[in-house]
Amino acid sequence: MTKRVVSVQDISCLGQCSQTVALPILSVLGIETVILPSAVLSTHTGCFEGFTVHDLTEEMPKIIAHWKKENITFDAIYTGYIGDVRQFDYIIDLKKQLNPGGFVIVDPAIADMGELYPALSLDIVDGMKKLITQADIIIPNITEASIITDTPYKNSYSQEEIEVILHKLADRGPRYSVITGVSFEPGKIGAGCLDKSTGEITYYFNDYVDKVCYGTGDIFSSVVVGRLVNGSTVYDALKSASDFVTSCIRATLDDDDHFYGVHFESVLGDLLR
Repeated sequence: MTKRVVSVQDISCLGQCSQTVALPILSVLGIETVILPSAVLSTHTGCFEGFTVHDLTEEMPKIIAHWKKENITFDAIYTGYIGDVRQFDYIIDLKKQLNPGGFVIVDPAIADMGELYPALSLDIVDGMKKLITQADIIIPNITEASIITDTPYKNSYSQEEIEVILHKLADRGPRYSVITGVSFEPGKIGAGCLDKSTGEITYYFNDYVDKVCYGTGDIFSSVVVGRLVNGSTVYDALKSASDFVTSCIRATLDDDDHFYGVHFESVLGDLLR
């Protein structure tokens, strides 16, 4: 039977992130993907100015109520960018009503490079802390992990410091806590994961590709979600996501005009191998 995932995050109309990468990635992995948009933006907020935002908070409970009436359920809830603090309660309600026994995977898309994303307030941080208590797995980057755990942000971290943050994340609820963008040596970058049930911490690294790219966190999380829903272990899901993101960046290296995302479409077939 086909698995069904609901993706709760914004639609950035241009930018190759959020829903516009979650849909194709999960679809190519054979998963029916339902969207619950948190907002519609003209572009993502990473490198554009003057972007438009249309908040969809008022629509969310109506959509959830309709799904409940139609007896629709989900194998997993996958959350990304949330723009209004009220939406966290709607997501928790969604879990209670339509996700019995399923996964909840949270990508706390609130910050990068030491700063909150534009237009987000500290209320969103508090809401995210509340949401991750309901999560089975959380996938922040280093900035987000630092903010969520009230750890001062730094430009580099030792392995010991990363593991302290992983344990702080685990203390907030999720069984699996992942941090992306981890690097302990020049030329290598990857992710670390703590399984709270066993205390085991594992890492997976790729060669570092020297190019700043937007949307790779959303791509990473979408692959992880797809692999987990299809029965992969967390480690294998992280490996697949890391390898795929690296392929996406390499596919974009020679295109200096493509500054706002990566050419993930050209390597989508890699996920089928």
